[in-house]
Amino acid sequence: MNADSHPPQTSGSQRPRPARRLMGLGFLAQWGHHSSAACGATASGTGGFPLPRGQHRTRWLTALIGLPLLAVCVWLGGWFLFGVVLAVSLAGLWEFFSLFPGVSVAPIRLASLLLGAAMVWLGFRSGPLAALSVIVAAFWLEELLRIAAKGMPARWLLMASLIYVPGSLQFLTRFSPGETALVFAAVMATDTGAYYAGCLLGGPKIWPSVSPKKTWAGSLGGLAATVAVCLAIGDIWGKAHLRAFALLGVALSVSAQMGDFMESALKRAADVKDSGKLLPGHGGVLDRIDGLLPAILLYALARAWVSFL
Repeated sequence: MNADSHPPQTSGSQRPRPARRLMGLGFLAQWGHHSSAACGATASGTGGFPLPRGQHRTRWLTALIGLPLLAVCVWLGGWFLFGVVLAVSLAGLWEFFSLFPGVSVAPIRLASLLLGAAMVWLGFRSGPLAALSVIVAAFWLEELLRIAAKGMPARWLLMASLIYVPGSLQFLTRFSPGETALVFAAVMATDTGAYYAGCLLGGPKIWPSVSPKKTWAGSLGGLAATVAVCLAIGDIWGKAHLRAFALLGVALSVSAQMGDFMESALKRAADVKDSGKLLPGHGGVLDRIDGLLPAILLYALARAWVSFL
C-alpha cells in the first residue's frame, strides 16, 4: 500500500520495503494456478476426474487476464486497490442474494449494495471501525424495511451480507502489499495442498452432507502446505518469531477451510453448483474468495497483536 494514498495504517504494519512488494507480486502471480490441476476438485481436496480440456483453457485464460491486473493494483495500493475491493465486494453481494431463490430480496439487495459501497469507502478512508459502524445502520434499515414491506426475507439477511463480504474485504485496504500477499499465499496454499493431498490420498470425508468431496487427508494436506508457506515467508521477510508464523499458518488454513464449507452450505441450500458465472471457468466471485474472507478477518485480528511483516 502506498503510504501517501490514505491515512496511516493501523498498528502492526509499516510502509513496505520494495522486497515485500516483490514478494507480494510473486505470490499473487500464482493465484488460481491450482484450478487447472488434474483432479478437478475444489479446495480441501478430493479424488476426482480430469477437467475437460476446454475448461482447463478457460480457467487459464481467466487467470492470465485477471492476475496481472490484481497484482498491479496490490502493488500500487491506494485508489487502485480500493477500486478492486469495491468491485469484488459489490459482485460478491449480488451473488450472495442470488443464493436465496424464491425469496423477495430486491429491496434488501439494493440496500446491501449501497451500504457495502459505503463500508468499503469508510474502511479505505477512516479505518475498519468506521466501516463496521455501517452494520448498525443496516440493522435499523432492515427493521424499517421489514415494517414497510411484505414478504421480506429472513431477518438479519442484510447484516449478514455486509459482514460476510465487504466487512472482510475492506481490511485489505489497510494491509501492506506484503501482508495482502501473505494472506493470499496462505489461502492459496490451503487450496493447493488440500487439492493434491485429497487427490493422492482420498479417504474419509469431512462433511459429506455439505461438501461430499472434501476429505480429512485433503484438509491436513492444506494445513501442512499453509504452515510451510507461512514459515518460508517468515524466515525470509518476517519480523515475528517463526513460532508465530507457524501458528498463523494453522489459523489461516483452518479459517479458509471453514469459509469454503460455509459457501458450500449456502450453495447446497440453494441447490446451485456455483455462486455465479462472472469468472469463466471458475464460477462466481464468491467461489474464488470463500476461503479468503474469513482468512482476512483472522489476519486483521492477529496483526493487532503481532507485527508479522
